[in-house]
Amino acid sequence: SQDVPQGLGSQRVAQSMSNILLTRRRFLKAAGLGSILVASGRFTARAGNPPAKRPNILLITADDMNWNAAGCFGGRTPEITPNIDRLASEGMRFEHAHITIAVCQPSRSALMTGRYPHRNGAEGFEPIDTSVPTLGEQLHGAGYLNSILGKVTHLAPREKFKWDMAQDFKELGNGRNPQLYYKYAKDFFDQAAEQDKPFFLMANSHDPHRPFHGSEQEQKSFGDVLTTIPAPSRMYKPEEIEVPGFLPDLPDVRKEISQYYCSVRRCDDTVGAVMRALRESGQAGNTLVMFLSDNGMSLPFAKTNCYLNSTRTPWIALWPGRTKPGLVDKQHFISGIDFMPTALDVVGLPLPEGMDGSSFLPLLLGKRQPERDKVFTQFHETSGRNRYPMRCVQNQRFGYIFNPWSDGQ
Repeated sequence: SQDVPQGLGSQRVAQSMSNILLTRRRFLKAAGLGSILVASGRFTARAGNPPAKRPNILLITADDMNWNAAGCFGGRTPEITPNIDRLASEGMRFEHAHITIAVCQPSRSALMTGRYPHRNGAEGFEPIDTSVPTLGEQLHGAGYLNSILGKVTHLAPREKFKWDMAQDFKELGNGRNPQLYYKYAKDFFDQAAEQDKPFFLMANSHDPHRPFHGSEQEQKSFGDVLTTIPAPSRMYKPEEIEVPGFLPDLPDVRKEISQYYCSVRRCDDTVGAVMRALRESGQAGNTLVMFLSDNGMSLPFAKTNCYLNSTRTPWIALWPGRTKPGLVDKQHFISGIDFMPTALDVVGLPLPEGMDGSSFLPLLLGKRQPERDKVFTQFHETSGRNRYPMRCVQNQRFGYIFNPWSDGQ
């Protein structure tokens, strides 16, 4: 109003502003920028300034890595996760982070829909309901380039996730070749830069999922292909490793856990390879990076249950210039269903209705959310479709687990 000439009537002001806005809308539409008008205020175009580029998102997941396997989360196996530890030192980590359900496909479906498994349709190894909005759809509609490395079939139906590029486990050395993850990540980052598009990459290591490195199961499962898969950058002997407190410290247990930690180290190698590709791309400064595991280790009292070691996950977030380096959040609980709403909040997109999760963007910015004092987790069925429904509420002191099948029915 300060720029309106003196004596200009309110009707002429309204008409003048209407003409300006109409011209602006036509320009933005012709330039393919119409969606910016509905974005959050952080990314709205302003007169005389080009719109800021939306942040990129890189989600890196481990497969069956226990929450405290990484050194930065208290792991005592020597030199186990240098790349994950570096990520935590540059960003922030959450002491009380949980995935929603402790089995691969439904855990990932919860991440990408913001809904509990019984609300998105993927209670086990089945596709989500096609009426449920996905993160991939929302980002693709806003002009993002989307890619996935590994675990492609664990997000179904595929058309709901809008992958522009996809490489599954066979193209990635059975999901266990860090250099192939580097290659495809680099190719994707380069393509996004060439097209001048923001990107979303979901890079999924297949380590440390069974078969563990050096095990008889690995020989039987991979056969001749095993010769093409690189060994971890460091190997572990049974006497070097830490046996989780929920397992007996017996010789054969130590042997298997040492093989598991070899696979953990190769997962860390993959994290390092993907992060190297990001840094070399020159786009790290405008990228939110998150790392987590889809569930606990594949051993009793962890995966496919609702125990603490079933759902607790090593969640790290790095957003240069926003997250405080080395920050450890020891107060708030975050959950797998919170990933999608947080990602959309970060990039300034509206949140679709029906999500059970909520954004923890304030936590990334060093603020508080007092309501985050617990999480709800669940379990439905195994990969063999045997149903063992469970529910759990977890806070800092207790986990209350309800097993409706405990009487055998």
